[in-house]
Amino acid sequence: MACALFALALLPGASGGTGAPSKSFSRDALAHVAVTAARAEEGEGLKNPTVDPGEPRPEASLRASDGTERRNVVLVHLESTRAQSMTPYNEELETTPFLDELAESSLLAERAYAVVPHTTNAMAAANCGISPPLNPWQTASLGDSIPSQCLADLLKEQGYNTVWFTSSVSTFEIERLPELVENLGYEEFYPVETMDTEGFEEANYFGYEDDVMLGPSEEWLREHTDKPFVATYETIGPHHQYLAPEKRYGREEFNEEDTVNRYLNSVRNQDFFLKNLFDQYKKLGLYEDTVFVLYGDHGEAFGEHGRFQHDNVLYEEGVKIPMLVHDTRRFENGERVEVPVSQLDILPTVTDVLGYEIEGRAYEGSSLLRPPPEERTLMFGCWNESGCLASVKGTEKYVYYFGDNPDEVFDLSEDPDERRNLAAERPKEAEKRRRELLEWRAEVSSKYGTRAAP
Repeated sequence: MACALFALALLPGASGGTGAPSKSFSRDALAHVAVTAARAEEGEGLKNPTVDPGEPRPEASLRASDGTERRNVVLVHLESTRAQSMTPYNEELETTPFLDELAESSLLAERAYAVVPHTTNAMAAANCGISPPLNPWQTASLGDSIPSQCLADLLKEQGYNTVWFTSSVSTFEIERLPELVENLGYEEFYPVETMDTEGFEEANYFGYEDDVMLGPSEEWLREHTDKPFVATYETIGPHHQYLAPEKRYGREEFNEEDTVNRYLNSVRNQDFFLKNLFDQYKKLGLYEDTVFVLYGDHGEAFGEHGRFQHDNVLYEEGVKIPMLVHDTRRFENGERVEVPVSQLDILPTVTDVLGYEIEGRAYEGSSLLRPPPEERTLMFGCWNESGCLASVKGTEKYVYYFGDNPDEVFDLSEDPDERRNLAAERPKEAEKRRRELLEWRAEVSSKYGTRAAP
């Protein structure tokens, strides 16, 4: 309960992007708790039992071809990991030397984005190729059903085993992680409660340092050699409150501000886990026959625009994430995707790498192995239905606050830190982008149904 209340208290503070007071974000921590309790009392419970289902999801399947390879797939879900805090995206910051080396022989997306900067929503976007819910109550409904066939579902039909490991607890109720993982298509689920934590330090109030997953991972891999598999590893180390365990790997001085420094050391610890995980696959003889996809679930804000945490931060520090595909049979000299991409592109990329064709339905994303769609616009939303929306088209970013604050337009090619608001100079473009975002918001909400009145 303390974790839940603290997370609610971390919703953005008293200002929007321009520094003006914001109605949606101005409640203090106590008010947030009271509102949440009132909603639960009124029937807006975490399990969302009164959701009206949206349109039935169209069935999808994979069709094998002569080029299909039944290889293992590993997804690494990097918790609270923003691109700018990792060495491949910031050469001046030596937090992730292993990932930097790995990127030299991988496909790296230089401008990858989270759709909604919240963990559960990122899981749905990355695993299922569908825009996730835009508010907490519909997010909770993902534990009931997901209006899409997810990657694990598709590959199970091709004879794959499926497993999910996490260094986090499974009991943060609003996330409904056990039900969610099952609905994502995974047959086996190993949260930190099932693991031996002796000798491991706590990383935060949600879990332990990510190396705690290595033992259960090796045990499972040794017992599942009969079929190819999909394995997801969900880290927790970089999540607030950034304890940055130091007994195992020590601690570096990256920043004078203690909170930021602990966060960067947490990212550093996560890099050690990644190296250890890859070494495990090499030791077990699985490395050459495995496709690895690493992606951030969302970024993290440390006051760059007057906001902290992540749920309602659509600036680059909140939504720009790392994304990397490592395949020993491709990308030997490293390749880069320079256009904007998102978590929605992970499912079609994995199936493309394996040589499958998707039949029966079209997913929202596109494979990173293919030429990017022309004139593509990426849409983002806060984890608060009436908080904020944003879109990126080329190098231009638009942010909409539902009237709480003025619209914002940034030219990321000249203003990567999003300091100069160009909305007043481009009113027609802002209006067009606002319409597109509101249409997208309505379409996304319709997929998850609406709550009936109590």
